[in-house]
Amino acid sequence: MRTFILTTLLPLTALLASCGGPSTPSAAVGSAGSTGGQSSGPRDAGSQTMSSEEAQILSALNAARGVARTCGTQRFEAAAPVTWNGYLAAAARAHAADMGTRKFFDHVNPDGKTPAQRMQAAGYTGWTEVAENIAAGYTVANVMQGWIDSPSHCKTLMDPTLKEVGIGYVYQPGTPYGTYWVQDFGTR
Repeated sequence: MRTFILTTLLPLTALLASCGGPSTPSAAVGSAGSTGGQSSGPRDAGSQTMSSEEAQILSALNAARGVARTCGTQRFEAAAPVTWNGYLAAAARAHAADMGTRKFFDHVNPDGKTPAQRMQAAGYTGWTEVAENIAAGYTVANVMQGWIDSPSHCKTLMDPTLKEVGIGYVYQPGTPYGTYWVQDFGTR
């Protein structure tokens, strides 16, 4: 089957609160999506363990989905909450860590792996749709607003066809952005 991939990379600048640091990095966000049938596999949700930052973003994400809003020029009704998926979280965490370690910011890693390929490799099989939001340089307090303020990211997080999510957060001092965020969405 054909897989369609739409990649949008939209850098944004945000002011970040800094505790004693001489400067703050500029923040960036990116969004990508894929549709297409994949092989069927287990339908379990994987590990339900999440960090406090990931739990906060899951809560903020579902609160954002619970309110009708306009993303760019497209109007969205309130969407049902997404549920946590440990396989998507594993893919999101690995990509966030990889961006920090290898100092890149993109949906496609330096090895050429796309979001759909990374999610599938992490065990998220049998999907019909996947999408990804990324951000860097944001704090837990402002990353969700950064995604909401960006029309393409807002559309991803408000998409009612997306049912599951995994979130990854990494703080790596000495890297270009310091903080790296990934939201991996899917529907099976």
